[in-house]
Amino acid sequence: MQTSATTPVSTADRTSAAHLPMPGTRTAGVAIAAATILSIIFVALDDGATGTTPTEIMQSMLQIKTMKQIVHGVAITSVLAYAFGYATLANKLNLKRPLVLAGLTTYLIGCVAMIGATMLDGFISNDVAARFVIKPPADLQFGFNMIRFMGIALTDLAKLGWVLQAGAAMAWSAVLIEQRGLHRAVGFIGLLSGALVMAGVFTSDINMGMVAILGILLAQAIWNLAAATLLIRNKEARSAA
Repeated sequence: MQTSATTPVSTADRTSAAHLPMPGTRTAGVAIAAATILSIIFVALDDGATGTTPTEIMQSMLQIKTMKQIVHGVAITSVLAYAFGYATLANKLNLKRPLVLAGLTTYLIGCVAMIGATMLDGFISNDVAARFVIKPPADLQFGFNMIRFMGIALTDLAKLGWVLQAGAAMAWSAVLIEQRGLHRAVGFIGLLSGALVMAGVFTSDINMGMVAILGILLAQAIWNLAAATLLIRNKEARSAA
């Protein structure tokens, strides 16, 4: 009877294997960084409808419909890139840790909320405008009221998405600050960014002013670029003494 030969693995080999850089983290980091840069560019290109009457506003929406769809299509693509990138970060931080897994779950739900807000703003509201702008006045007013309602809904969905994503960043940051060097620095950035985003959401009014929105986007961008740097450099974390 033959027995298969086994090659003994030394403790040093096991230790070395355990600390090999995780493949794919650089790709995830590039995805987050690219999504952040593209988001900033296309947010600057976004434009709102103008007019004083429902008819003028809805006609203006149709005039900028194509650009709106491009901008929000890029936004949805960016959300998907973030989901991939932060799933990779969570995997790097060890999904067996409850705080890391909770952060990933929270972040992905936030992504769903952000996609919902983006669909309402960039696609559904414009389709409603196209459908009702040629209708009789009573129907046109009904369509305009639907658009106004969607404006409230998309703002609330965006707020939910920002809060959930900020909470996830803070959860991962609590794990990162247990480490040394770059990991700890990124952890502190994440805690500050998450706190700023939540403060911006909870202190803003119902409609959210442009200053509050830009502040939230800036805080998010700083965290995103910090996390991207961590993934691109792809260094193993070491516990602080």
